[in-house]
Amino acid sequence: MIFSQRDVDALRLLCWCQFIKPKDLNGVVTNAEQKNLISLGLVRIHEKSGAMLLTSKGSLLLERLLDGAVPQTSRAYHAPLIERRVRVSRLAVTAYHSGVDLFTFAPEELDVSPSMFLPTITRCKGSNPWGSTRVAAIAHMGNHFYAMHYVCPGIGKVALMDELSAFSNQTARFRNAERAFIYAGESYRSVLTELERPPDKENAKLLSYGGVYRCLQLPVHLLACDSTGAVQLQIMAVPGYRTKLTKTALKSQYHPPPPDMPEWDAVFQGVPFVLAADMDLRRADAAIRTARAQGHRQIAMAALAGQAEQVLFSLYRDAGLARVFVLTPNAIEAATGRKPVPYSPPRTQFMTSKGDVVDAPPIQTHRKA
Repeated sequence: MIFSQRDVDALRLLCWCQFIKPKDLNGVVTNAEQKNLISLGLVRIHEKSGAMLLTSKGSLLLERLLDGAVPQTSRAYHAPLIERRVRVSRLAVTAYHSGVDLFTFAPEELDVSPSMFLPTITRCKGSNPWGSTRVAAIAHMGNHFYAMHYVCPGIGKVALMDELSAFSNQTARFRNAERAFIYAGESYRSVLTELERPPDKENAKLLSYGGVYRCLQLPVHLLACDSTGAVQLQIMAVPGYRTKLTKTALKSQYHPPPPDMPEWDAVFQGVPFVLAADMDLRRADAAIRTARAQGHRQIAMAALAGQAEQVLFSLYRDAGLARVFVLTPNAIEAATGRKPVPYSPPRTQFMTSKGDVVDAPPIQTHRKA
């Protein structure tokens, strides 16, 4: 058996994320390829969680393939920790499908966009600069650095000041970059379910994610950990994506917004236009408020089909607040320079840094006696 790029990328994802559910890896390797890796003893299934993880043999092989450039992590098997690792893996796999380089070792390596750092690979090593923060990843995309959190119903509370302090400290060397938050989840609706939960008694230190969402001054983007979310990250990785995509989408009907209306991206057919593909819903709400103040009954907005179907139609179109348009693949490709589909690794042979291929003994078929 010759190892393919798909095989090795699956092993790398398992190394960085530690626990990944088989279905979340289906876009990287097929079920048959997963079974091959298990048969070779490189991967196994954790019985209680049903998640995949690297075996010692798989870790040793990956170290050889990558010349030792793998994180040295210690694995724990507490159920809540495994659940957190699985959630982070969904975000990591989505970023991988968007073309983000997540195989980094420290925040200092986020010079190039798009790239991502997973704090989980350093949390159990020596001093812990992340403390008890709940940040799942730090990403550099376009002109922004993003603190990425996994949000789902019942996720619990967060110490906002600790999160802001860790985010600022770990990205301090990138002085001129703008900063924002990304709330990721299984779907856009699952994230909103938590954010829209009625506020309970908050204290000065701990806030629900809904409370943070309502008071945080930095932008907050929602993200679904699926194929739509992967295309969203492709868009957000382009510097100045709002202007570029707005112009390619509206073409000759593009008119620049008034300089005193930063929430608008254009004027389209006489009404304010907002690019909602980055799912900054607070910005869309602000655009609606300023449009109403200017005498406009509705605004126009454009987003990806999955975003419109899951959230934007019900929130804005059905409420009579906006005309919601779906961005065409051609418009997205013109702005990003790539087709708006999730990246899937090729089946070509994996080549080491020395140009060698790597093979394994043929897989033995297990038969019943």
